[in-house]
Amino acid sequence: MLHTMLARTFTCFFLLFYISAVAGRPTLLNGPMPGVSTMESVVIWTQTDAPAAVHIEYWPKSGNQADAIRSKSYETESENAHVAKVAITEGLVPGERYSYSVFVDGREQKPAFRSEYKENTPIPMEFQVKPRWRFVPSGDDRHSVFDFRIAAGSCNYINEDGYDREGQTPYGGQYQIFESIYEKSPDLMLWLGDNVYYRENDFESRSGMMHRWTHDRAIPELRPLLATAQHFATWDDHDYGPNDIGRSYPLKGIAKETFDLFWANPSSGLPETPGIFTFFSWGDVNVFMLDNRSYLTTATASPEKFGKPKPMLGEAQVDWLIDHLVWAQSQMADDSKSYPARFNLICVGNQVLSESGNLHGYRNFKDEWQYLIDRIVEEGIDGVVFLSGDVHFGEVNQLKYTGGGQPGVPGKAGIEGEVYTLHELTSSSLTAGSWAGSETNPARLDIFDEPDVDRVGQRNFLVMDFKGPLEDRRMEVRYFDSDGKLINRKQGGGPDEITEASIFRAEALRSPR
Repeated sequence: MLHTMLARTFTCFFLLFYISAVAGRPTLLNGPMPGVSTMESVVIWTQTDAPAAVHIEYWPKSGNQADAIRSKSYETESENAHVAKVAITEGLVPGERYSYSVFVDGREQKPAFRSEYKENTPIPMEFQVKPRWRFVPSGDDRHSVFDFRIAAGSCNYINEDGYDREGQTPYGGQYQIFESIYEKSPDLMLWLGDNVYYRENDFESRSGMMHRWTHDRAIPELRPLLATAQHFATWDDHDYGPNDIGRSYPLKGIAKETFDLFWANPSSGLPETPGIFTFFSWGDVNVFMLDNRSYLTTATASPEKFGKPKPMLGEAQVDWLIDHLVWAQSQMADDSKSYPARFNLICVGNQVLSESGNLHGYRNFKDEWQYLIDRIVEEGIDGVVFLSGDVHFGEVNQLKYTGGGQPGVPGKAGIEGEVYTLHELTSSSLTAGSWAGSETNPARLDIFDEPDVDRVGQRNFLVMDFKGPLEDRRMEVRYFDSDGKLINRKQGGGPDEITEASIFRAEALRSPR
């Protein structure tokens, strides 16, 4: 009897010790989140809850985990919010999809759906290596451009007690929108700014900024989307610093450091031009993520009255954008060249083409805005579509520019008499408060069948499908509400059938020749 009692006591002690030891081990706090993907590498963002060693094991989606390849191990540190960006570099095949698993201090992590959504089952995590479709043998199934899907959205406010507007209705809500995006199976997710909302507690310190990102990444609704699409981001004022601030923000360097820490973009500015702007391509789409804060003059300021420019992007960034667009255009002119594209998506935190009179829209920075538009027209850039957020409603804008044949004269670029058409897709907000939007906007393009509806006045996200053969490519635009219901649905059509005005054909977006 005594022996039995001692054995039971020892067993209970061992179990308590084991549970205590396991409970004290570091675990995956946030992520994983695939970011930049090239034909040779993929970066996966992770965050642990304490200092730890992180590695990833991956295998072809159609294969077996027993054949997984192990990445290098990365150490997380408190100084960097326990973030590790794990580089996957071995054994990758362009275009291949891979399943993967995250290990923290040697223990496999099992991120799960929230129980209210999918009974707390493990998320089937995967990433894709950037596909190669040029310069492969004719007849090879990689030779043709492929169809893919890009999701986008802006303005993500996650409530937190003690940090929010005291005594008021919570500003954030309907977090299930991220599960709705996940259900659309996007290949890429573009975050268009205000991806978190810094509070007064946050934007005065590095620790405050890191707290905000860490807190907001932790909501369970976000896990499946983070783990299964490639993510890219730009910023706006609320994930940069205080409301509406620009280049005068004293902590702009820390803001950039924090932003770069919590995303895995391809690059972040240039050595000679600091900022967070970047570029990448996917299939026949070029994507430019611009920085509308580092060089921004306060919208209500009037430096032009004193002979000074009033920038939003800054001269150096605008010229970089134009130079890269011109280079890309030179590769589009002949399909035998390296990187032909049919669409140029230019992502900016603030609206670019809207004529609503919003002081924070790009048109309020009229000289720089006119220079950018004139250069796009004069250089004959094809397939230009701006993506923007900020305004807490959704809409499509259009600019029809009649060429004047006088390059260098504002508003007179391009071939005289020819019409150049540019578009803008605005999606806002994801979880922050929404409103019906400005009633007056001459640039608005109505893509909706419902009478008296020309914009999206509720929380929403955007999905762009790029389809068809290279000679007849199209971009299909869909706006969805928080529950994944199609907003710009064709009346009388199927549940996923969009209006004809929601289809943008590459041929129609070409500049006059």
